[in-house]
Amino acid sequence: FALREEGGGWVADNFARLATEQKFLLRLEAGKRYLIGAFADRNGDLLPDVGEPTALAPEPITVAQGWKGVTRVNLTLARSAFPASLTGALQGILTVDRKELPIAVGEVAALDDDRFSEESGEMGLWAALDFLTQVGFGVFFIEPYDPKRIPVLFVSGAGGNPYEWRTVVESLDRTRYQAWFFVYPSGQRLELSATVLQRCMQQLQKKYRFQKVYVTAHSMGGLVSRGYIQKSVQANEAGYLRLFVTLSTPWQGHKAAKSGVEYSPAVIPSWIDMQTDSEYQLAIFARPFQPPLSYYLLYSQTDPKAPVETATDGAVAVSSQLRKEAVRDARQVLGFTETHTSILTSSNVISAYQRILRETDK
Repeated sequence: FALREEGGGWVADNFARLATEQKFLLRLEAGKRYLIGAFADRNGDLLPDVGEPTALAPEPITVAQGWKGVTRVNLTLARSAFPASLTGALQGILTVDRKELPIAVGEVAALDDDRFSEESGEMGLWAALDFLTQVGFGVFFIEPYDPKRIPVLFVSGAGGNPYEWRTVVESLDRTRYQAWFFVYPSGQRLELSATVLQRCMQQLQKKYRFQKVYVTAHSMGGLVSRGYIQKSVQANEAGYLRLFVTLSTPWQGHKAAKSGVEYSPAVIPSWIDMQTDSEYQLAIFARPFQPPLSYYLLYSQTDPKAPVETATDGAVAVSSQLRKEAVRDARQVLGFTETHTSILTSSNVISAYQRILRETDK
């Protein structure tokens, strides 16, 4: 919870419920001073009762603007009495107007929505918390759900956005397929993004009871998607996942990510997972894919004559795209003479993608 300084005292401003003893995020007003605390609300009355462990940060914080203003507070619950002087202020939680993060679970929005723009995607990479508060995250539809059509879930990569998929979406047979998009801050840790995607899809499956979903991912989005698929398998919820297609995914990370982590003054969290053979990569390849899921690996390179060891698509090494475990799982591996971004608009790629959809539908 957060208590805001006002008129020489403290008033309840915002709070978050935690299902686990993990990270939390509170939206607070820039320029204001806050006391941050927590308690184990075992009886659900939103108050720290006798016997419920509590924690209070040792010093108030003043919230600054933007990404650099993010303040991290570590709290450890203990069996100590909550300060009596703050009890009255904390009771205001019962009536506080919560500032929740915008979470989409099937929200309908146009593909040219500002939240799906290139600028928005860049914000998601470089200012993840700004993205979460201004754009939100989750699975968006571009038209109302139709039980007669198969959902095709698109997942972009680092700095990506739904609008970059427009050429692929326009090629879909809209009488058979409906386009969904996972929107997330690509600067955050990939494990978190995969978990959010899994939970959003859990909610959508409970609501609509769809029998099939096809997942199509570009670049780092492939790593996020594979994490989501593996989590769904572990939870015995992957029966509806029938097709997985990746385009130009750096399955073995990117060499530049290590330099960014080691030398950059401001490390982007997702870089940690994009280092070669990171813990995240090893985890998502711990087990191969199983039927009924079919996986197709599409990779790109600018010079088809270049050896695999040195070939690149202008952004990602072909050797990373062709990680042996990824190739092992693929029903088919298809290479294209394209750049890392032109693969999303290539007529040859789209023709191959349409063929893959037809084969999966049989």
